[in-house]
Amino acid sequence: MVKTKELSKNTRNKIVDQAGKTESAIGKQFGVKKSTVGAIIRKRKTYKTTDNLPRSSAPRKMMNKTVNKNPRTTQGDLVNDLQRAGTKVTKATISNTLRRQGLKSCSAKACVA
Repeated sequence: MVKTKELSKNTRNKIVDQAGKTESAIGKQFGVKKSTVGAIIRKRKTYKTTDNLPRSSAPRKMMNKTVNKNPRTTQGDLVNDLQRAGTKVTKATISNTLRRQGLKSCSAKACVA
């Protein structure tokens, strides 16, 4: 899948202003897919804004520091640490991140291969 540029705030606001028309007509007018138009209108209804919302991600630096200090740290401990820091992360996210860094998924100790 090809990454595309985000639409400008001005364009998104214009799309929302045209909300009475069909999504395909608005899409043709602005040169975007009708699914994009629908997503922008749903976002406006749900969040009352067309601004780019912050994306969620786990702060890997904090996780790395914790793992380096205590290699036996469990996923649950890491989830709790990140929640205290204000980031909502699941155990699956922790597991995937640890695996990408070459660590075991059940605990943070290094894999011996």
